[in-house]
Amino acid sequence: MDVTEQHEAKTALEKAYDEIKKSEGQLQLVIDTIPGMVWSGLPDGAFDFVNEPWLTYLGLSWEELSARGGLVSVVHPDDVEESVDRWNATRSTGRHTDHELRMRRADGQYRWFLTRALPLRDDLGNVVKWYGTATDIEDRKRTEMLLAGEKRLLEMIARGDSRALILDALCRFVEGLASGGLSSILLLDSNTNRLRHGSAPGLPTKYVEAIDGLVIGPSVGSCGTAAYRGEPVIVSDIATDPLWADYRRLALAHELRACWSTPILSSAGKVLGTFAIYYREPRSPNPEDSNVIGQITHLASIAIERAQATQALQQQANLLDQAHDAIFIWEFPRTIVYWNRGAEQLYGFSREEAIGRLGHELLHTEHPMATPEFEAALERDGEWTGELTQTIRDGRKIIVESRQVMMRETDGRRLVLETNRDITDRRRAEAEQKRGAEALREAQADLAHVSRATTMGELTASLAHEVNQPITAAVTNANTCVRWLAGDTPNIEEARDAAIRSAKDGTRAAEIISRIRLLFKKGTTERDVVDVNEVIREMIVLLRGEATRYAISIRTDLAADLPPLMADRVQLQQVMLNLIMNSIDAMKDVDGARELAIKSQRAENEHLQVSVSDTGVGLPAQQADEIFNAFFTTKLEGTGLGLSISRSIVESHGGRLWAA
Repeated sequence: MDVTEQHEAKTALEKAYDEIKKSEGQLQLVIDTIPGMVWSGLPDGAFDFVNEPWLTYLGLSWEELSARGGLVSVVHPDDVEESVDRWNATRSTGRHTDHELRMRRADGQYRWFLTRALPLRDDLGNVVKWYGTATDIEDRKRTEMLLAGEKRLLEMIARGDSRALILDALCRFVEGLASGGLSSILLLDSNTNRLRHGSAPGLPTKYVEAIDGLVIGPSVGSCGTAAYRGEPVIVSDIATDPLWADYRRLALAHELRACWSTPILSSAGKVLGTFAIYYREPRSPNPEDSNVIGQITHLASIAIERAQATQALQQQANLLDQAHDAIFIWEFPRTIVYWNRGAEQLYGFSREEAIGRLGHELLHTEHPMATPEFEAALERDGEWTGELTQTIRDGRKIIVESRQVMMRETDGRRLVLETNRDITDRRRAEAEQKRGAEALREAQADLAHVSRATTMGELTASLAHEVNQPITAAVTNANTCVRWLAGDTPNIEEARDAAIRSAKDGTRAAEIISRIRLLFKKGTTERDVVDVNEVIREMIVLLRGEATRYAISIRTDLAADLPPLMADRVQLQQVMLNLIMNSIDAMKDVDGARELAIKSQRAENEHLQVSVSDTGVGLPAQQADEIFNAFFTTKLEGTGLGLSISRSIVESHGGRLWAA
């Protein structure tokens, strides 16, 4: 026997075993790092395994969990009865089911989870094992609640509802999110440095009355101190914190033990008031609490500033009724000859101080046109309209909407009537709106990631099966290689072929795992040249197990002459993932042929078109547009976000997504 050939075969075998070991390690890593918990159970329903993330979440060992009665011991009391009934029904019918429930974390807090159970059957159809997952959907639920709440509050602001009504809605919204929390909004009177009652629907009336008119200072509880410092003040235990020394008895008399207060800042950084959450037990905020507080104080700032701006605009409207716009008349070369009361109020200069001065010097006017060009336009057209930046008496710069009209006197003098209206608040509001739009885009990106991760979490069982296939093949080929080498006359050629096949199977498993990890990754949008057909094939590989489970055949017709596409690969994968999963959901309960067809083709103007069709239950014509609305769904367990996110992704790439 050739020693060199034996050595080569041994080397190939060792490589195959290394690939298998690496793939198994990667699979275990995926199981222990996916955003969900994995479990298995016996036919009678007793759990015999939960993965490490689940034990870490619970803060228990397997022995401790078993001693407490198993997983039912950590389910929220309000969800126990329904959860037990659904699990009993699942075991009796032998069919998988999805269920949402709350489970207690190690710190005592409850979070929402989506659970799924699937049976493993023997050749006779008997259930021999149960497998399942529990995916954390707390972020999704909180995001849905926050987005809906923000939308409702912004609509109230835009509608012009009263400040009192908006602040009350803000507090009630937070109390609905923060279990056991009592919200309060106090408004700062800058003239007296006192905090005045804004809203506190859940706090005791006598306590609200006692703190109304509180003078801010360095040690005035949580709110008075937060307004004084201009920064958040977190008091986890009122009974021991020195900031509450003068107010401790008042708070404890009303069973208030913790108070987190955050200043409400204007867009210019000025303190407008405070937003606080009280608890009846000592407590510190977690990152989720901090995120909610940040969003609520931002909304409160918009509401208060809007109310202040509305009040200022109303005052300006009253002045306009009395012809009190900032109106002044100047004579070439811009010497002021008339200065009305509106100008006094806007710029801060009295009539006596202004008349006789050059207007552009007094107000440090920043004009969009050079002086000769502006004067020539005024002479030619007889008027000019535009925006100016001017400096008022206290040194602040303002933006005014200016209209200047040429008036010629009979004595030959050239006079200009200039009417200015302050639009600084409007420009600031537009800038705030732009920042809000950017924040919304970031929220949409986070929501897309949550949706993607949730979908992948729901597919854990199918994905594990898809990864297990090449690993099983690799093990089989490795055993074949061993048998070829163990014979009386080792067949080196057959052994080498088996080892090579084993190595390829291990590589294929590693590639599948890599694709799964890429979909779970959260990062910034990165666009590059993408092969759309390759994206389609990758998603088919990942979802092949899910399609097979429901006896669905997949047919593709992918054009080879597609134009190049600059796109974010992960985002396109998410679109295809949503579309294919929707088709699978539409067909899994239908009788007859179940076929999923995916076609790519070149369209007009160097565009490409991808269509996904199925033989499912179909879509009513009146719902063709509604399905793309956020939170609209035709599924019992659907979130209504998948198609909305998919359309946003496609449109951000310059395309469109529609249903036919």
